[in-house]
Amino acid sequence: MKHSFFEIQGFTWKAKAQYQQDAILIDNCVIQHNGLVTKHHIFDFNHEWCVAIADGVSHSPRAAQAAKKILELVSITAKNTSSIEFQRLQNQFSNAFNYDPNATGSSTTLALIKHTQSNFLTIQHLGNTRAYLYSLAQELPKWICLTRDHTYLEKLRLLGKLEAGEQYASIYNVLTEYFCADPMHTVNNQHYLEEYLTENEAIVLCSDGVHDVLKCNEWPSLDAELSLKNWLNLIKIELEKRQAYDNASIITIRLRSGNSNLISTL
Repeated sequence: MKHSFFEIQGFTWKAKAQYQQDAILIDNCVIQHNGLVTKHHIFDFNHEWCVAIADGVSHSPRAAQAAKKILELVSITAKNTSSIEFQRLQNQFSNAFNYDPNATGSSTTLALIKHTQSNFLTIQHLGNTRAYLYSLAQELPKWICLTRDHTYLEKLRLLGKLEAGEQYASIYNVLTEYFCADPMHTVNNQHYLEEYLTENEAIVLCSDGVHDVLKCNEWPSLDAELSLKNWLNLIKIELEKRQAYDNASIITIRLRSGNSNLISTL
């Protein structure tokens, strides 16, 4: 008898940057590594799980530790509650660095996906770590960006103040929302959406080290016959070809139906 399940796999890579300031969360395990493809995870349709990517803000102190700490807190919160409140998470994050006055201002972005039931996935994010959908709802499969960056440039876009054809300096990409080790810092709890997956559709989380170098319309198709590991390797090959500098992390979640034991061997 066929049954539905989620398959999840990701990688994290330092690329040419001096430090690894990304971290990923899969199966309650926080991973921060210079170059690693994770094991292939299979979760039953009724199983609750949470995955996430954090990208430490490079100009802040303790950026690498900030990314790991926010994911540790997400993992604990996801196991104990059905919803994750970002302001509460911000308070816990700030308190975690109270012991170190030199860590004040340590900052990180975050994007997470939580599954509790059925085909619906809850997506939350803060900063410029993004979520993308591999959609089969049109004639040809298509990658669609689901989230909007919390940057000054995006704020101008939403206000209709961007000039067509104008080139904007990198300063416009400054983050407007992020987690910060500062007791006065506040975050918005409203960055929340739900996405419904059908069989062989997928959702990807990735840090800006991926989407700044490789736009989603350049990503390979995630055909049902292609394993997640092989797809991730295709992404990494393209990043290497383009001499990616920044840390790059990505997690792929696909809904499948059939024999999960067979899929888990891919």
